Order: sequence, then structure tokens, then C-alpha cells
Amino acid sequence: MNYKKLSTTNILKVYNWLLIDQCYLCHAPSSKTLCSFCSSGFHYNRLACPLCQRPIKQFDDAICGQCQVSAPPYDVCLAPLCFEGLTQHLIHAIKFQQQAQFIRPLIQLLCEALNEHYGATHAWPTQIIFVPSHPTRIKERGFCQTQKMASELYQTLLLQLGQQAPHYSKQSPIKKTSNTPAQHTLSKKKRIENQKGVYCVEGGIAAHVALFDDVMTSGSTLESCTKLLKKAGAKQVDIWVIARTPDKSN
Repeated sequence: MNYKKLSTTNILKVYNWLLIDQCYLCHAPSSKTLCSFCSSGFHYNRLACPLCQRPIKQFDDAICGQCQVSAPPYDVCLAPLCFEGLTQHLIHAIKFQQQAQFIRPLIQLLCEALNEHYGATHAWPTQIIFVPSHPTRIKERGFCQTQKMASELYQTLLLQLGQQAPHYSKQSPIKKTSNTPAQHTLSKKKRIENQKGVYCVEGGIAAHVALFDDVMTSGSTLESCTKLLKKAGAKQVDIWVIARTPDKSN
């Protein structure tokens, strides 16, 4: 084959056929990031508290008991997936096995939820800030998974929104100053205590911020960071997470 005679259009067609037009997980032919079969393996967080996105699984748009007692400090919370099944498997593979190739499909699903929420009716945040890991934890794992996820999120939104995309820096203005135990290993009470004095804010904060984390369990980390961001000047903080952990009762 004389590759010099191939047009750019034909080269792109071959490239898309070989590398793009296939499911990112199983590599079956697909015009989307995930084929319908793989997409069906995710547990979508459709029945959830409208304030904190805690999966309820009984009533649509019912405010959970915790939010009825005390509303969260953030303004919007978006969590399209439940942290179970395939979602849990992929996030664990990213965090503990350095399988960074699974970041893209998860971020794609998050972006679909973001576009559905904001669309033409809600103003997009102007800054993406991720919840960082402690430097010691980053050294142990070799990378910060929330930083890699936030970078992929920004690049995806930049392609979709252009100049409307929120700004992003690889250095989060939120700093974790204490190497606390992992949240998933603690009780609810310990998780809340675990966040006291753990984070600080260094750097400029926009008026409307998107605070990103991979998984939301009790919400104590994100609530703590939200309060710090608002104290630093943010007027609105929207929570963006890939998945929300269901309560054991659910």
C-alpha cells in the first residue's frame, strides 16, 4: 500500500476503526466509549437523595434522613454511579493496581451526567478542584488517582465545551496536611473525626467551584473541603464524584 497517497480523511477512518470505534472495556465495535453490554454492568445512582446523592432505592427525589436533620454545606451534588459491582471493581483497579486505563470510561459516564445537569439551564463552575491524597500516600501508590481523574475530566470537558470548560490546575489549592487512615476502613463517627484539621487551602479560589473526588462515602471529606473553600472565598461549591457508596441498609 502506498501510504503517501492516503488522504487525511482515510487515515482518520482507519485510526478510528482500529482504536476509537470500539468499547474501551471489551473492545467490541462501538461508536461510544462503552458498548451497551458493558454499560449495563454499571449500577446507576438513579434513586438518590437530591441534596447529597445518597442512594435511597425506595422513593425518587426523597430527601434522606441525614439531610433532613442537617443540610450539607455544598450547593449541588452529582454522583451518577453507585460504588458497587463493576464501578467498585474499576476504581479499586485504578487505586490499588495502577490500572489507569479504566479512568477514561468512568470519567465519560460522569461527563454525561454533568452535561445532562448543566446543559443550558445551569451555569457551569469556573474552576475544577480535586481532593488530593497526602504526599506519603502518593509516594506509596506512585500517583494520585484523583489528580489523574481530574486531568482526564478537564480534557474531556475542554473537548466538549471549549472556552466554557472550567479552569483546572494539576496542583490542587487544597492540601492534605495529615496522613490519616483511609476513610473506607473507618466507622461513620471515626470518618468525621478523621477530617478535623486534615486539609488547608492555598491559592486562588473561584466564586463557583467544582470539587471533584472519585468516591463519596459518608461525605465528611467533601463537607470539610467545601467549608474550607467557602471560607477561602467560594460562593458556590458543586460536588462532582464518580460514585456514591450505598448505606449498608440499602
